[in-house]
Amino acid sequence: MRTAVIVVAHGSRLKEANHGLYEIVDSLRATGRWAVVEPCFLQFQEPDLTRAVDKAITQGAQKVVITPVLLFPGNHLQKDIPQEIEGQRARYPDVEFILTRHLGIDHRTAQMVIERIEEATLEDKIPPGPDRPLKPKEIEEESFRIIDKLVDLSPFPADFRPIVRRVIHTTGDPEFSKTITFHPEAVAVGLKTLREGRPIITDVAMVKTGIDKRLLSHFGVKIICNISSPRVRREAEVSGNTRAATALRASVSSISTGGIIAIGNAPTALREAIRLVKEGEAHPALVIGVPVGFVGAKEAKMELEGLPLPFITNRGMKGGSTVAAAIVNALLRMANEKGHG
Repeated sequence: MRTAVIVVAHGSRLKEANHGLYEIVDSLRATGRWAVVEPCFLQFQEPDLTRAVDKAITQGAQKVVITPVLLFPGNHLQKDIPQEIEGQRARYPDVEFILTRHLGIDHRTAQMVIERIEEATLEDKIPPGPDRPLKPKEIEEESFRIIDKLVDLSPFPADFRPIVRRVIHTTGDPEFSKTITFHPEAVAVGLKTLREGRPIITDVAMVKTGIDKRLLSHFGVKIICNISSPRVRREAEVSGNTRAATALRASVSSISTGGIIAIGNAPTALREAIRLVKEGEAHPALVIGVPVGFVGAKEAKMELEGLPLPFITNRGMKGGSTVAAAIVNALLRMANEKGHG
């Protein structure tokens, strides 16, 4: 049975505020778990649920799973969405419609709130004492000590170890020490590129958001991410390609003189980068390719390893935007330290 997923957000009159929904949809598509993934809005923006359902049905969906990206069970969840689904059942009696739970509140939501508070109050002074909670920097340092006890990083050259360590710290997954792989010149080229202030292209906004803005500004590095561009969205719909791949293609002219491509979400974006390099349309100094997914991610990374240019990747299906951002952040910190290069 062909399953479609429709992700429902509230919607805002401010178009930029709606970009997050498209990023979630792109992330779900990249997993390859569902045949169709479509966005829709309850208010202010198109498509609405009816148009999203119609689009899913035209793509052969026999089951439609509707999942609201909403925190609280207000009128939309209690009344509006169920009524709309009943209307869709009447329009398509042979299609199965399923409404999932909303996001709701759990320990993960609370942890995100804690992280946002810590980000905003990083410089706050906490009175010393035996019961004083650890500051974020202290937590990071203790985490690195634990990682060094758990994982043998000695097989990696010294300049590669900070990158592996930060990836493990970010993901909480020591297995990355067994799968991450580097072109021999990757770190040296990456540090040189950042110090020269060359731009970074990312496939999705989540990679861009995760990169340290303070260090970027220190080196004058600009991040380019066109996935939310209306032009890119239109071109992707016409071509049938993913927005991430379309955005990557629209961005490569920005690094004609060398720069970094950092891909953490979409295997299709990495494949597009590889195609552009092979055809001489893109000339990055370094490609960081760590997309996540069951479809195409492993194969795209293997193809990246075959390119005659510096790369950082990891073998297998694991990866993600946080991994790509962690690699860039490790390079930025190394570039900022005395004694590197």
